[in-house]
Amino acid sequence: MEKRLLSLFSIPISSTRSLNILCFLFIVFVILPVQNSAYARSVLDADSEKYNSGWQISMDNNLLQPKVDDLDYTAGIAFTASGSRARSGWLNIDPIRAWIFDRIHLGSKPDAAIKKHSVQYGFVLFTPEDISATQPILDDRPFASLFYISNTQLTVQPAQNRAIRSSLSIGLLGLEVAGDIQSILHEIIKSPEANGWDNQISAGGEPTAMLTLSVQHKRSNATNYQVSTHLEGNLGYSTDINAGLDWRWGRINTPWWSFNPSHYEYIASAAPSVRGVAGGKPEFYLYAGANIKYRLYSSILQGQFRDSEHTLGRNELEQTIISATVGGTREFGDNLRFSLFVRGTTPEIEGPNARNLLWFGMDLNRAW
Repeated sequence: MEKRLLSLFSIPISSTRSLNILCFLFIVFVILPVQNSAYARSVLDADSEKYNSGWQISMDNNLLQPKVDDLDYTAGIAFTASGSRARSGWLNIDPIRAWIFDRIHLGSKPDAAIKKHSVQYGFVLFTPEDISATQPILDDRPFASLFYISNTQLTVQPAQNRAIRSSLSIGLLGLEVAGDIQSILHEIIKSPEANGWDNQISAGGEPTAMLTLSVQHKRSNATNYQVSTHLEGNLGYSTDINAGLDWRWGRINTPWWSFNPSHYEYIASAAPSVRGVAGGKPEFYLYAGANIKYRLYSSILQGQFRDSEHTLGRNELEQTIISATVGGTREFGDNLRFSLFVRGTTPEIEGPNARNLLWFGMDLNRAW
């Protein structure tokens, strides 16, 4: 079928990988900047949100485990910039996110809500248990990677103790650079070479996207601890519905809606950086979160439209996935916060290679 469609436009089959990447880059570097210029003029003038409210660097890696097994969700890195700049920069997709979600009634008048924006750039990498094999291991998860951009709007409704998060993510599956990144890391730590990246999902590159809509509610009024819950739906490269519970205890200076560790798709989702209460002591708290997800589809495991050397069928996947997070956050100096956590989930696949996932992560956040 792919050959027939391509022949209609006289595109050689060997160029499909380059074509996928070029289409993605055309959208990001040509169409979006044109949209952004008009969009920014229309929304920023009347917006009181600070232009630059901060940034965050997030890093996940299971190499931090006592037993070094570089498998499953093997690594993730993301940079998040927050403030109104997330709506007007040349490399963001907020005009499209706004066009989709602004048509949804959020249950609060604009003058009664607080709106925060962020844009995240990142990547995540996945491997089976045996990374040395050159041929696909058909009863284990496939090699996979995702490089993405994600724009998020957080709409806080104080009167309802509610915060609504809408996100649009677009990215590329199957880039060759994923294997290069892992090879460099393994060379540094003297770990075995990963040989299966030629068999990764959508090898050569394929565009992908995801929409996220979630509602978070505050569940406590205490000063030394906070509890919140959320309901969320994702549609796209990960399609699921999930619910979560978040808790933190200690010295807290930031609002409840800025804290949401159970909002993630492997790596932490984009969240705005928020300054603490002026004159307060530096934040120092412990936290925990739990999430239950019913997954309908995952391109990381099942592939997309392109043929891949190795994919799993829906009957080979676990639909219900439970995860838990435990960590701590310490503030240093003027609103510079460091968080360290461990996160685990129940198996994503069925069969003899089904196993729990476990990884450590860290976040460095600066609010202005």
